[in-house]
Amino acid sequence: MLLKAFSKEQTERFEVYRRSALSKPNVKKLVSGILGQPCSNNISIVVAGFSKIFIGEIVEKALDIKKEWGSEGPLSPDHIREAFRRYKQETG
Repeated sequence: MLLKAFSKEQTERFEVYRRSALSKPNVKKLVSGILGQPCSNNISIVVAGFSKIFIGEIVEKALDIKKEWGSEGPLSPDHIREAFRRYKQETG
């Protein structure tokens, strides 16, 4: 039902989002480095999932900012930085 409500552009973005994934070995290495001890596969899967959701939220916010600023073309680092700044402001 939700997919039927999407515009063509939103549907394409959602499909790309669904197919994307963070490299589990890289996530595992990063988490192990931060924790200072080996991390299990389950932990790396959870961290990769939350990271993907976080990245999706930042990108959606950046697209809103791009539209708000009247920018054309792809997202710029300025859009991403402003999205992250607003995210931090909203979440504390």
